Amino acid sequence: MVIERVELLIKTGQESAFETAMVRGQALLASAADCRSVTIARGVENAEKFLLLLEWDSLTAHTNFTQTTEFAQFREIAGPFFAARPAMEHFSPVINLAA
Repeated sequence: MVIERVELLIKTGQESAFETAMVRGQALLASAADCRSVTIARGVENAEKFLLLLEWDSLTAHTNFTQTTEFAQFREIAGPFFAARPAMEHFSPVINLAA
């Protein structure tokens, strides 16, 4: 499994509209082959910052998704809200404790 972490800085005043748009955006991401989960969170200290966490079966699964029509649709939905280029990283779990 690979965890993808993306920080999204949203244009001032567009946060609520972004959240509304992400209902559709989340559905596109969640429908991707080999995507295990999608979480979108809003910053507490900085309401213009959002965190997108995705769990993929592999890094290849994520890379393959970026070549799909669904990814292009996600970018069309989310992209107009970005105040800066998203910061993305991938992680491999080393400890996983279920609550």
